[in-house]
Amino acid sequence: MIKLVCFDLDGVLVDARDMHYEALNRALKSIDETYTISTEEHLSTYDGLPTSKKCQLLTEHKGLPKDAYDLVWKRKQKATRDIILEMNYDNRMRFVLERFKDLGYKICVASNSIRESLKMMLLKKGLLEYVDFYVSNQDVKNPKPNPEMYFQCMIKAEVSAKETLIIEDSHVGRKAALSSGAHL
Repeated sequence: MIKLVCFDLDGVLVDARDMHYEALNRALKSIDETYTISTEEHLSTYDGLPTSKKCQLLTEHKGLPKDAYDLVWKRKQKATRDIILEMNYDNRMRFVLERFKDLGYKICVASNSIRESLKMMLLKKGLLEYVDFYVSNQDVKNPKPNPEMYFQCMIKAEVSAKETLIIEDSHVGRKAALSSGAHL
């Protein structure tokens, strides 16, 4: 019997895939336009990964200097905050989460986003009031595709993998969900 429903944030609760792509490219372009990535590159290689991992891949694929990582990260976070501030309530998703709560499910969010962005998006979309807790990439040693984030959710909710349903959209997230042993 399912007791915990664990949602990914980006692409599942919040249509943020394009937001992360745009914010990263704004940050990269501010350093040098040659480091920006195409939509195809984003979807095939970078989607769902934390910014730190994206920077490492950009070093491998495009020669991004390692000493630029901190600047890229800071500028991406600022661009992300600016984009989040333009978001509006999502009444459809509020209804979905409200129904899950009415049925007695615990709800958590597990995201490779940083804690600040995760909370801001949930607030701006009007979803935070339905979420029992959330886990960000800052709350784990190993972000997705490692299942650690989902293990933390199950431990916090005091449920087993058999009692957990994970809703994911990215390859990276699905890999973590399957590795956790929960229902995907």
